Amino acid sequence: MSFVAFKLTGDYAHFSHPATIYSSLTYPIPPKTAIMGFLGAVIGEEEYYKLNDIRYSIKVDRAIVKKSFVFNGIKFALSSNMHIKEGYQNSSEKKQFYRELICSPSYTVFIDLSALDGHYQEKIKAYLKEHKTAFTPYLGINFCLADFEWVEIENIKKIEDTLCEIDTFTHIDDFEFDIENYDVKLTTANMACGVEEGRVFKDFQEFIVEIGGVKKIKSKNRDNIYQINENRVYFV
Repeated sequence: MSFVAFKLTGDYAHFSHPATIYSSLTYPIPPKTAIMGFLGAVIGEEEYYKLNDIRYSIKVDRAIVKKSFVFNGIKFALSSNMHIKEGYQNSSEKKQFYRELICSPSYTVFIDLSALDGHYQEKIKAYLKEHKTAFTPYLGINFCLADFEWVEIENIKKIEDTLCEIDTFTHIDDFEFDIENYDVKLTTANMACGVEEGRVFKDFQEFIVEIGGVKKIKSKNRDNIYQINENRVYFV
């Protein structure tokens, strides 16, 4: 079986837009590229773009709660204005940096490994099951350490319905608005779904993400929705 699932948790998470390190805002869920990086850390694959061919999906297990975090830094860390030789720094070069953090994030991650080489498949499965990693995994940025727990897939079935309720995100073009579905909080996220060597991010797509509430969202089925255990999962 080429599908795997695991819980992904931490104290905090921050998934910034991959085109910049200066964005203070966070995506509500890890983009596919972040999951590729996570898997690369788990198995010790530094060239994580080699994992491009996975399909993935995310279920938000806990309502998204965000807080702003402020820390002090240096605007030009290695500039001549730092007066390193003289032994002091110019206080005018100090700057406060803001980060929007997700508090106590919890996700269930579903991955289809079928398009990867067999040695990648076996190594990812083995390391996730054994709860071991080659490098330190984190949730977006390096002070947001990640933990994970293997989820045993007991049953899986492809869904044939053309329209169904799902437990994960969906592509914005496949989202079906339900006027009676008022008890749900939604947001959009335009996320990269691929990366090339040199950290060139590509294939940006817009998704609808449920970030809170008790009802499920509805989605068109483009032959990419599966029943996995008790969850209906939309893969991209």
